Amino acid sequence: MGVQKTSLNKGKIKDILQNEYNIKPIDISVINRGTANIFKIVALDKCYILKEFTSRRTEATVTKEIDIINFLQAKNIEVPKYVKTINGSFYTKNEGRIIIVQEFIDGYVVQDNTRNYEETMECASILGKLTKALLDYNKLSDENILEEQFTKARLQRGISELEELKGKLQDTNIIDKYKEQIVKDVNYKIEICKKIQEEFDFNIIKKLTMLNSHGDFCTQQLIYNDGGEPTIIDFEKAKKLPIVWEIMRSYCYTDEEVKDGNINVSNLVDYFKTFNEYIKLNEYDLKYASYVYLLQLISSTFGYKEYVKDTEQEGLLKFAFFRTNICKDLYDKKEEISKGLLSNVRDI
Repeated sequence: MGVQKTSLNKGKIKDILQNEYNIKPIDISVINRGTANIFKIVALDKCYILKEFTSRRTEATVTKEIDIINFLQAKNIEVPKYVKTINGSFYTKNEGRIIIVQEFIDGYVVQDNTRNYEETMECASILGKLTKALLDYNKLSDENILEEQFTKARLQRGISELEELKGKLQDTNIIDKYKEQIVKDVNYKIEICKKIQEEFDFNIIKKLTMLNSHGDFCTQQLIYNDGGEPTIIDFEKAKKLPIVWEIMRSYCYTDEEVKDGNINVSNLVDYFKTFNEYIKLNEYDLKYASYVYLLQLISSTFGYKEYVKDTEQEGLLKFAFFRTNICKDLYDKKEEISKGLLSNVRDI
């Protein structure tokens, strides 16, 4: 189930569906995916998904996601189809938590870093089509993302957070097979943060291409089937952002060759070239692609902090190791990546 326990049971779900949606279920089962509590509903006419969000999800964020999805449907982008309540609303509530119902998407989800070359380029194409479709959507803001993630001050706060984590590692009683690697990674991240502070011109950030985008685009946000375009799901984090960040991040979570955190520069260049067929990137996007992703990734304590607090979070720790390996490879290959993108993408 989701990250927050639900009070829903089959009886409550049946009542909600019948009273709010005029849907008569004949079978209800749990789907274990994501942070929400998700149930598959089999009815006489078709199948549905009932999703109960965590208590942190607000009506505003759900309304935003529904509006984006309705907009994209009109653009022929494959997205989920929400079902209205009897009263014409796209959501209802149970004990203060928002519930939505969607038509069931018959397909499958793949894990990160499992896509071969052709499948990886397909993801770049899907991202390109999605970004192009959102060009004239005028309801998204940047949510101060540049100030929150891409400034020298943010990097300095990240160093402070890493130093604080380092102190906790010294004080903690954790003595296990991971402690040495955690300390090594934290020291590396602090070192590279300080180098980036000195060598990177943060005024460049203002010259990056800012576009509406998904905000969390990766293979796990795609539901595949045996034919046609995959369905793109979960637009909660959609905003206007430096599009090169979305491209870099999605590539790193897609290509099977990056499963150990090692960037295949040739594949990365082709990923950019495929995206660039839909949206033209500028010189700054291409020259500083590695830095843009590093600025957000290098100072993050995510995974390490959770594991130090609770050693049961081994999965998050391994994800943190993976992301730090990406940082190492991006930093080492930043010049190679910059030259490859400028030489092969800019004039297409």
